[in-house]
Amino acid sequence: MNTNIRVFKVFGIPIEINVSWFIIFALISWSLVKGYFPANYPDLSIASYWAMGLIAAFLLFASVLLHELGHSYVAKTHGVPIKRITLFLFGGVSQLSKESANPRIECMIAIAGPGVSYVLMIVFFVAYYIVSRTSTSGAIAPVLKYLAYVNGILGTFNLIPGFPLDGGRLLRAFIWKVTGDLQRSTYIASKVGGAIGFSFIALGFISVFTGRFIFGLWLVLIGFFLRQAAEASYLQVVVSNTLKGVKVGDIMKADVITVPESITIQDLIDNYFFKYHYDCFPVTLAGRLRGLITLDDMRQVPRSKWSETTVSEVMQSDVDTLKVTPHDDAAEILKRVVRDRCGKMPVVEGDRVVGIITRKDILEALRIFSDLGH
Repeated sequence: MNTNIRVFKVFGIPIEINVSWFIIFALISWSLVKGYFPANYPDLSIASYWAMGLIAAFLLFASVLLHELGHSYVAKTHGVPIKRITLFLFGGVSQLSKESANPRIECMIAIAGPGVSYVLMIVFFVAYYIVSRTSTSGAIAPVLKYLAYVNGILGTFNLIPGFPLDGGRLLRAFIWKVTGDLQRSTYIASKVGGAIGFSFIALGFISVFTGRFIFGLWLVLIGFFLRQAAEASYLQVVVSNTLKGVKVGDIMKADVITVPESITIQDLIDNYFFKYHYDCFPVTLAGRLRGLITLDDMRQVPRSKWSETTVSEVMQSDVDTLKVTPHDDAAEILKRVVRDRCGKMPVVEGDRVVGIITRKDILEALRIFSDLGH
């Protein structure tokens, strides 16, 4: 579920689809084909139901994407970069590179998404009204009506005041305006979000035991997602505030041990892994970074081949995704470490290795600065 597929860009923002999206797309299409459309429009053919279900599901997620693009466009126009928009199991999410500069901008970004959903609701209702007046509306009008209703539900659901939903962001913006404290306002809004998530879970279990199994299961899943997202969002703000101004160069290990790309795996094990007891080394040529070699990389090579296989043959050579610079923000690098599951990164200035930074280094700095009230 950590795999995303990049499909295109809008406003320069990468649009990605998580593999979980295909599951929900299939489930929604199936439920429309087998449930909603036959129950409400019983006189159509099976082929019509399938066409309606697939088109409606596709346009539903197009609506979700437009909802997220509403957030992203307003964010970009107010100086908040957007890393990506991802469609996944529970809808969509815009990944902001940093927090809003003030409560007013936060409010504008939050309200943009539901605003787009309500505009789409009106557009689809108008289209439904026009099409339904014709005698040849057939399977088109039901799809338009469904999309009008579902966009209204999407906009309203997102206004629930539970962080990180849009309503929760509006609540955070209000508390932020009153207190002037982003971290405290995020804490309060995330606690409200967690409580709302718990209420969804409780209501879901009640629904399951009263016979509405599918509806109840969805409520439970959404509740767990809201609780986890609220906690993660608060932790992100805490980390960003604690490590504010801290650069990679401040906490990296400068006494980095590098290995030449021409040595064999046997030499690497004998003279580096056994000697220094590290599980990862930057690979260099004349001081320039060429790649990264880890214990996991060496496991690809049978023991019988160690004396004839060179480091360059098995190292990770995509240096642009591996390296960081001394001037990079430590909080951003921690997010990258967590996202990419990379425990160590070589620190490069120009094209020369000047150090190495690990997840442990960043977490230790986070602990120290937190204890010092940094």
